[in-house]
Amino acid sequence: MGGCFLIAILAVLSGLFILSDGHSNRPNIVVIVADDMGWDDVSFHGSQQVLTPNIDMLAYTGVAMERYYSHCVCTPSRSALMTGKFAYVTGMQGYPLTNGEDRGLSLNHKIMPQYFKDLGYATHLVGKWHLGSSRQHFLPTLRGFDSHFGHRGGFIDYYEYLLLENWNVGDVAGFDLYRNMTPDWDARGYVTDLYNEEAKSIIKWHDTAQPLFLMVTHNAPHGANEAARLQAPPETVRSMRYLMSPKRRIYSAMVKKLDDSVGDIVKSLHEKGILDNTILVFVSDNGGITSGRSINYASNYPLRGLKFTPFEGGIRVNGLVWSKNLTRANHLWKGYMHVVDWMPTLLTAAGAELPADIDGIDMWESFTTNAPSKRNVIFEIDDYSGFAAVIEGDFKLVTGNVTRSASNHQGKDLRGFTKDPPLYKKALKDSKVYSVIQEMNIPLTSNDINLRGNIKVECDITNDNNICYPNNDKVCLFNIKKDPCEMQDISSENPELAEKLRKLLKDEMKRMIPRTVPLFRDPRAMPNANNNYTWNIWADNIAS
Repeated sequence: MGGCFLIAILAVLSGLFILSDGHSNRPNIVVIVADDMGWDDVSFHGSQQVLTPNIDMLAYTGVAMERYYSHCVCTPSRSALMTGKFAYVTGMQGYPLTNGEDRGLSLNHKIMPQYFKDLGYATHLVGKWHLGSSRQHFLPTLRGFDSHFGHRGGFIDYYEYLLLENWNVGDVAGFDLYRNMTPDWDARGYVTDLYNEEAKSIIKWHDTAQPLFLMVTHNAPHGANEAARLQAPPETVRSMRYLMSPKRRIYSAMVKKLDDSVGDIVKSLHEKGILDNTILVFVSDNGGITSGRSINYASNYPLRGLKFTPFEGGIRVNGLVWSKNLTRANHLWKGYMHVVDWMPTLLTAAGAELPADIDGIDMWESFTTNAPSKRNVIFEIDDYSGFAAVIEGDFKLVTGNVTRSASNHQGKDLRGFTKDPPLYKKALKDSKVYSVIQEMNIPLTSNDINLRGNIKVECDITNDNNICYPNNDKVCLFNIKKDPCEMQDISSENPELAEKLRKLLKDEMKRMIPRTVPLFRDPRAMPNANNNYTWNIWADNIAS
């Protein structure tokens, strides 16, 4: 009796009014994930180029995270999000999953939708999966989701829904847009719009007798296939003519469509009458990719490094959480948070007991009371690529071998304008989220919008030719609070600190499930006539 009473009291204190004897008042939870979106690609971080007024309004009336971290690649970050465990603990670290592999997130790990299903939630996934599709038991509707509309692999063409892979035999392409277990050959339109409409439909027809758990994992703004990496509706691209770079124009149009979707989802929740009791999360899965493989001309500038690297540009990403009950004077939360922390945080918000075998830390109380973060250590370990990093407090150690061409400061050359950009405050007032918060009487002041200047990262990067690159014989040590752009290696002046962090990293690596087997794309996965020209299940008749 005492325990139930305590749970009820804690729920009331958090402002969510969860009943311990039922699920009808548990908060609805909507998680929106952007794919390969850079630090400098949301305007609440200070960007003048890419305006994201709907996302920004959630930051200004919710909680924006100054130091939110993820893994530097998509499959690892999604594995961590779903399990609450660092990717290297589940063997999902390293180069992202390809559709030709017989590999997926082990069934030994219970994942987020399964926990929410146990709490009585209706669970839906719209968009990218990327945690295994060679066998039926890897698929989302076999792992806790009531429905899935989206792509199973790493990305798809925005109009034709094809995924192309470069195999030893040449280019191999197949269809990868599914409604549950069936290829959706009848789908038409820009895929960001398709995912947006699906999310709105789920919200519209949701039975409010159940709480809703909805994940919208957009394809945007990930690059598409090699022949047409950047894809957006022409009229949206034309609205970006104030940008000098034609590449950046198309990329920004892709981001605008994503931001429009965020606005539509918030509006749909409001029209359904459930936004008052909804927690919204918006995050990027990893840093942007300004050059090299999978290029989409995203920008992490002035942060150092790209996707596929352990530098800040690869792992320090966009993150915010919104709930009407979180509204307060200070909307900028400065503590550390990692993608593994979402599962325990959201489960706590839903009034659930937490699993004991996870790496994630519950941050809900920190959000609701603006308390310091409970996390002080973050790891990035990739034995497949051969690098590792650890953050403890103000300091970060990077070891191993990194791709030098992706580990410098990129994106400044994409910042040019042909004329003045649109007026920022007008864009905010024209956004759908602004109209919703006005109707909900949520206060918004100029001080809230000043968050944009407070979270902006500024560094003097006149010359990065002398920055530290680690290798087998050298480590790089940074004070990332004073030097967020990782310009100055301080390892030689602080050998004891460097050794302490190296030992911390070495001890953590003992938990790692190694991933050193070379990538193998099985010919049986090929989307030919035998597989109806789709990337479909193909390994169920093969011994595991």
